[in-house]
Parts: sequence; structure tokens; C-alpha cells
Amino acid sequence: MTTPNLLARFFVTGLFALTAAGCVSTQVKRVNEVKATQANQELPLEQLLDVTIVAFDPGIPEKIKEQQDQGVLPAVRQAEANYLPQVLRQALDGTGYWGTVRVLPEAPPGSMLIIGGKILHSDGEKLKLHINAKDTTGREWLDRDYEEVAAEISYTEKSANTTDPFQDLYSRVANDLLKERKKLDAAKMLEVRRVADLKFAADLAPARFEGYLKTDKSGRTTIQRLPPENDPIVKRIASVRARDDVLVDTLDGHYAVFRQNMQPAYQEWRRASYTETVALNELERQALWRKVAGAAAAIAGVAAVITSDSAAGSVLGQVGVVAGVGIFASGMQKGQEAKVHADSLKELNASINADVAPRVVELEGKTVTLTGSAKEQYDQWRKLLHERYSAEVGTP
Repeated sequence: MTTPNLLARFFVTGLFALTAAGCVSTQVKRVNEVKATQANQELPLEQLLDVTIVAFDPGIPEKIKEQQDQGVLPAVRQAEANYLPQVLRQALDGTGYWGTVRVLPEAPPGSMLIIGGKILHSDGEKLKLHINAKDTTGREWLDRDYEEVAAEISYTEKSANTTDPFQDLYSRVANDLLKERKKLDAAKMLEVRRVADLKFAADLAPARFEGYLKTDKSGRTTIQRLPPENDPIVKRIASVRARDDVLVDTLDGHYAVFRQNMQPAYQEWRRASYTETVALNELERQALWRKVAGAAAAIAGVAAVITSDSAAGSVLGQVGVVAGVGIFASGMQKGQEAKVHADSLKELNASINADVAPRVVELEGKTVTLTGSAKEQYDQWRKLLHERYSAEVGTP
């Protein structure tokens, strides 16, 4: 039978070892392990689909308490919702497998492939996004979560200027989209392009192009008939679309400028956030180990004191109690340090808001704000296009 002395020694020695083991952590993470597949030759126009990436859903919880618990600051998430799509755009644009890749507040009529996203988690250490993608016919390409953990080396001065800390995530999205694209034969690619053109025409001249497309209950759109190639309305619509592309490209360009101006401050925030998050996680882990081990050691010490029939066993039990209380107190102290780091994270999140102030630009005599009210301005643009171009295509 195990003696009280042996029982006390077992608990005290084992729990000290357990506590020490709990303080060791190892992280091995390579940078840019995943490469986006590149086209080995220039593809013909009919094999390219234009891509519209819609500004992401920031994923901000409705309740303030949930925001605080999850460490989400709305101002930062709103900025990220405009910034992160630009990184995805860069990943796609450099592969050679796509036509024009744009980032816009919403997908305009006639978009060939539409990509949306929602930010599920974002700090300097981990990024988790939900990405969905559908082409204009309603065919689903992607609907899944992507997660990536940054490596510490990503935040060195050299790496920070060349590669996004979460580049592997965007490369995986690019490769998954390419897999879906390769499933489309020439006929399906042509169908996507034609449906996109007809949707654009129907948006500007709904009465004139009624009955050309049909959308079923599942959301799939098919072509019912095609307009004559020599139809003058079709030529005028094509001219209107070329002019609309200029406006859309300009808006997309301003989002690119937004990313360029935001990048230095945002990278500094992520660098500091990474350090704080890693420290916070380590402190919380140490605090938990120390509290559990300390409480267990104290209990074992009390048991040894009560059950011991010798002075030596009683002394050893008292040592266990003192040691356990000390370990538990240490865990409580670590928890307080973690709270300090959490508060620091909130301050870091708040500090970036001043670096992403709204930017005002002028486009064809109209003033447009490209942050909070960007979508409202874009809606005004669409209304202006309808008013301007409906006369051109002969519709009321």
C-alpha cells in the first residue's frame, strides 16, 4: 500500500514537473510554403474570365460584449474588409489565368465571376476567412473556410516589405479557384461570358432584353435566345459597357490606392498585434497550468498532513501546501499580466483607426468617398449610369 509520505512525494514532484513541462512551447512555421499556380503561356481572351471581388463582410458581432470578448474593434475590421480583398486580388492577378480582376463594394451587373468573403478571425497571429465564389450563371465554385497562422519571421523588416504574412491562405484560394476553372470546357466558358453580357444589357434595358435569360429556383441562369449579331442596340450596349468599365476600373484603382496607403500602418499594427497575441496566449496557458498544478499540490499536501503518522510526513505535506499555494498565486499573477496584454491589444486596434481615414477623390466631376460611404457612392454611380445610358439605348 502506498504510504502517505510516498503519496505526498508523488503529487508534489509530479506536479512540479508537470508545471515545468507546461511552460515549454515550440512553434515551427515556414514562410510562403504554398505557391499560386502560374500560367506557363499567355492565354487567349476567350479562356479568361473577369473577376469581381466584393469588399468582405467584416464579421463584426452585433453585441458590444461579444466584440470585446473576441477582441474585435469595428473600425479595424471595417478597414480590413476593404484591405484583404486587395491581397486576394494580387494573388489572382499574378497567375495569368484570369482577365481583369477588380475589387468593388458590390458586384456590378454582368460580372463573370464574383468572389465574396467574411472575416471570421483576424489578428497578427491568425487569419481565418470564409470565401465564396459563383459565376454569373449561378454555378458555385467555392464555399469554404480558409485559415492560416503567421510565422514570426513574416514580421521582419525584409519579409514585411515583400510578402503578406498570410500569403499562403491567398495562394490556396487562388489554386482552388483554378481547379474549378479547369472544370469548364470551352462551351461553358463561352456561356459564362454571354450570360454576363446579357445581364449587363438587361440591367440597362430590361424591356428590350426580356426573355433572353431564365433563372430557375436553384439560382442557375441559362440562355434562352441570343440577339442578332447586327442588332444596333447590342453594339450600343457594348459601347456603354466599355465606358462603364472605365468608371469601374477607376473605382477599383482607388481601392488599390487605399490598400497602398494603409499597408505600412496596418503591417505595423499586425506586427505588434502578433507579438501581443503570442505573449497573451503563452501567459494564459502558463496561468492555467500553474493554477491547476498549484491547487492539486496544495490538496495533496493537506492530505499528507492529515494522514501522516510521522513528523517527517507532516513536514513534507506542509511543504506541499506552501508550494501549491505559491504556484497557484503565480498562476493568478500570470492571469493579471495576460489582462495587461489584452488591454494593450485593444489600444493597438484603436490606434489604426486614425491611419485609415476616409479618402475623397473626384471622378468626372463627382466627389466620391471610398471608405464608409463607398457603397453609397457606388450606388449613386449606378443610378447615374442608368440615367445617362438609358437614353443611349433607347429605353425610358
